[in-house]
Amino acid sequence: MVFMATMDWYPTDDNPFSEDGEYGDAWSCFIYDNSIDDYSINYPNTKVYTLRVSPAADKNYRRLFVFLNYELSYGRNVILKVCDGMDGQKLLEEFYAHRGKEKPVVADYKYMVHSTTLDAWKSIQKQGALLSPNMLKKIGVNVKEIGLKPMLEPKDYSDYVMLDLLDGCGELVVNSRNLGEICTDPNISYSPGVRLYFSVEKILDAGLGIGDGVHLLKVKDCLPLENFLVDVISADMFPNIDNWTPIRKAMLLYHSIHSYFVFVSLASIHKTIGRHPNGPISF
Repeated sequence: MVFMATMDWYPTDDNPFSEDGEYGDAWSCFIYDNSIDDYSINYPNTKVYTLRVSPAADKNYRRLFVFLNYELSYGRNVILKVCDGMDGQKLLEEFYAHRGKEKPVVADYKYMVHSTTLDAWKSIQKQGALLSPNMLKKIGVNVKEIGLKPMLEPKDYSDYVMLDLLDGCGELVVNSRNLGEICTDPNISYSPGVRLYFSVEKILDAGLGIGDGVHLLKVKDCLPLENFLVDVISADMFPNIDNWTPIRKAMLLYHSIHSYFVFVSLASIHKTIGRHPNGPISF
């Protein structure tokens, strides 16, 4: 179910919709918040998993609708809080009227990326696929999921391989795992690894991808490299750069590589900037 919160309720408060005031795993929250520019799941001292989104960044409410659809599909109750001047009840009516028919947010993008470490990339090549944290655990690989406890992320997130926008925060996630704790500083010194670029269209056509409102595209259990991987880019392709930061890597690779994806063929990319040092990817 979806419950409408009052303007004076915050995720640091007790649950106004449960008998004991507790949340537990059965609750989540979506907040439209004018004080942020885009979106965030970082809410200090929150008692419930919370996604905050700027109304200006979700004018057609697609992120809200995807979030609601995903959360309800896992049987969670969602607390919805909107800004002054927004009609939350009307939004819910629109959601239920079009549930399951909305265009995926990620359909607007041609490529998405998964950032990882050099060591992990070696294992991924041997497996021929990206595996979710839970699938990795089944084969004995220890995965530290930094967002589960501090962010109160749902446990089912561990069933998925997450993909990110080309200019997204994937490098921050990798750096946080390297550090063993959440670090959102985009300018901290960083040892970059590898970026894997995937075709959004092929993933959607294969019926593999879904969104959860936070992640625009993720794949359950396993994302094969064959047929879906477009290219592999690493910092080794930029030998003149010694001092990397998460934002510098993300922005540099986005602007230098994405332009090639858009305007030239992959063959031209390989000829112009070279391949990953481990050799070409061919299937």
